[in-house]
Amino acid sequence: MSTHRYLVRGGHIVTGDPALGVIADGELLIEGDTIVAVGRDLGVTDAEVIDAGGGIIAPGTIDTHRHTWQTQLRGAATTISLQEYIAGFWADSTPSYTAEDVHVGTLVGALDAINAGVTTVLDYSHITNSPEHADAAVDALEESGIRAVYAYGMGQADIMAPPAYDRLADFARLANERFTAPGRVTLGAALSEIGLAPISQNLAQKRLADEHGAISTAHIATSQALPAGVEQLHAAGVLDPRLVLVHATTLAETDWKLVADAGAKLSTTPESELNMGMGRIAINDAIRHGLKPTIGADVVSLNSGDIFTPARQALGYARWADAEATLQEGRDVYGITLNPADAFEWATANGADALGLGDTVGTLAPGKQADLIVIGGQHVGVRPVNDPVGQLVMQTHPGLIDTVIVAGQVLKRDGLLVGAPVAALLARLDESSRRIQERIAKRQAAKVPLPPEVLAGFPGWVAHNLAN
Repeated sequence: MSTHRYLVRGGHIVTGDPALGVIADGELLIEGDTIVAVGRDLGVTDAEVIDAGGGIIAPGTIDTHRHTWQTQLRGAATTISLQEYIAGFWADSTPSYTAEDVHVGTLVGALDAINAGVTTVLDYSHITNSPEHADAAVDALEESGIRAVYAYGMGQADIMAPPAYDRLADFARLANERFTAPGRVTLGAALSEIGLAPISQNLAQKRLADEHGAISTAHIATSQALPAGVEQLHAAGVLDPRLVLVHATTLAETDWKLVADAGAKLSTTPESELNMGMGRIAINDAIRHGLKPTIGADVVSLNSGDIFTPARQALGYARWADAEATLQEGRDVYGITLNPADAFEWATANGADALGLGDTVGTLAPGKQADLIVIGGQHVGVRPVNDPVGQLVMQTHPGLIDTVIVAGQVLKRDGLLVGAPVAALLARLDESSRRIQERIAKRQAAKVPLPPEVLAGFPGWVAHNLAN
C-alpha cells in the first residue's frame, strides 16, 4: 500500500527548530503522518503540492487548556466575573448537558479549533456527569481528527451533586478499553478543584493517572477566597513534570518556587484571566522562575477559539508588566523585554513539552508528526512577509489560515474544513443549545441551591448576591 506524499512549498517555513530556523521559499515533504524533509529545492516531483503562495508555513498551535464542551454557550459569558461564572453560569450549565450535548459541543468545538490552526488541544472535560458523557467526548475528539489529550473530569461535576458512579473506576475503564493503542487522542486527568476537595482526593486521582501514563491538569490559584494549596500538593507528592497547572494568577512567591522545583507545567489563558477579574497573568512570574509558559483558549463562552489571539495578549501584558515600574517613575522605555519569538514558543513547542509530546509535535523537523498550518500568501493581510514569526503572533487570525494538517491528514484546505458535515453539525448544535438554555432557565427559576462547600469557597460571590 503506497503512502500519500504532500509537498508543502512556496512560503517562509517557520520551523520552530533552533537548528533549522526560518527557511525562506522553503519546502516540506510529508510521507504518511510524518515530516521526512525540510529545506529548499528538495527536488521532489512525485508528491501532491500544497502551495503557500508566498505566505507562511508553521507548526500548528497547541492549546493546553480548553473546555471544549461549552461550544453551545458561545458568547454567553462575556460580561461575568470568575466568581459569577463558577457559582452561577458553570453551576447551572454543567448539570444541563446530556451525553449527546457533550458529543456535538465537543465535536464542533474541536472543528472550531482546527479551523483556527490549533492542531493539538488539552480538552479539560469537566462535564463527566456519567460514563456516557465521557465516551461521547472521546468519540467527538476522535471524529474531528484533532490531536488531543482528553482530560477526564475527575470530580468537578460532583460539586453540584453527589457522584452517581465511581469516577476513578470509570477512568480506569476508559484507559483499559479505549486507550490501549497509540492514537491522536490520548488520555489525561483533570483533577478535582484544588481547595474544594481534600488533597488526598487529588493525590488518588494523580496516582491513578500516573499508573496509566496520563498527563494530569488542575485549575489553581484563581480565587482570593480559596487556598492555593501548592504547599499541600507538594507535600503530598502531586507536583511533578506531568502536571499542568492552569491560571495560577494568585500564587505567592513561595508557591512559585515549589512549582518550579517540581518541574510542573503552566497553562495561562489570558483572555479569560484578564476579562473575568482573575488577577495578573502568570507569564512574567513563570519566566522569572525558569518555567516555560503555555497558552490555552479556555472557554468559547467568553473567548476566541484560536491560540494566536491569547498569545499576543500574553505578550502585550508581559511587556507592559516589565515596563510599568519604569513608566511609573516617569521615565521612558527604550527596550522591549520579550519578542514574538517568545510568544510563538508559548503557543507551540512549550505546549508540546507540557503535554508530553515534545518529541512528536510543536516544531517542523524530519521525524516529527506532520502537524502544521499554512497562512496563505494570497490574503491582503499577509503579504509582504517581512517578519514571519512576528506576523504569525501579532497578525494571524483564523481567516488567514488556508490549510491545517494533523498527522499528515489535511483537515482544512483552501480556507474550508475538509470532510466535516458542517451544515448538519451546526443545525444539531443550535438545537442542542436551545435545549440546554431551557434546562438552565428551569434551574434558575427553581432557584436550585448551591452545595455548602461551594458557598464556603466563594463567600464574595454569596455576599454580592445577598446584597443585590
